[in-house]
Amino acid sequence: MTTAAAKKIRLIALDIDGTLLNDAKEIPPRNRERLHDAVRSGVRVAIASGRMIPSIEPIQERLGIDCALIAYNGGKVVGARAAGRPCLQHRPLEAEIAEQLIRFSLESGHPLNFYLDDRLYTHTYVARRDLLGIYASRTGAQYHAVDLATLIGARPTKLILLADPEERERLYDRFSREFSGALNVTRSDPEYLEFMAPEVDKGTAIPTLASHFAIDVAEIMAVGDADNDLLMLESAGLGVAVANARESVKAVARRVTR
Repeated sequence: MTTAAAKKIRLIALDIDGTLLNDAKEIPPRNRERLHDAVRSGVRVAIASGRMIPSIEPIQERLGIDCALIAYNGGKVVGARAAGRPCLQHRPLEAEIAEQLIRFSLESGHPLNFYLDDRLYTHTYVARRDLLGIYASRTGAQYHAVDLATLIGARPTKLILLADPEERERLYDRFSREFSGALNVTRSDPEYLEFMAPEVDKGTAIPTLASHFAIDVAEIMAVGDADNDLLMLESAGLGVAVANARESVKAVARRVTR
């Protein structure tokens, strides 16, 4: 982790689920008050999530702070709404890799989330619509049903295969081997298997934000709870794990909240 030696924190980048939000998907008053206090003192805030931008913005509105957004686990980073949401970083998947996963989805029947131009697509006919319902209820995302074959050749920002937890583990083992070095294959919620470009993670967004705001990486605090927050905490000047964080996250954090 970058040394924060005596550096004043000028930006706080924080995860959403389990960090900004509680288990009821609400923003606790204490979290809201502390972040607003930070903004009043001149500190900027960025929200970091695996979600797409349209699914993050309603949470930002509830928070009441105009933030930069780290979306798709770092696949895309945009500036504040008042600045016109400038794209600061975008690292989509290669079209050839996306095509392989489209064909697997169509042949196997596993639902595939295809994120392109901040819209979420899935195949017109999906046998396991219950899995789509689980995802939509958790994130508030809206699906656009298309023939996924028509998206062959496009470069999505991210893909998610949906499967029952046990099957998800088998698919993770398979695709981690098959796409080793060509894709970043990660697990998040029990039903999600996520695919991103190999150089994409939340940690890559930290220097991007530092450059955009003309601050030092050592002046950034990153706060999270899950494995997809690890590199963000390691990349920032001060990595903070929340009290309910996984032990792997607490192990790399400089501080743990109470």
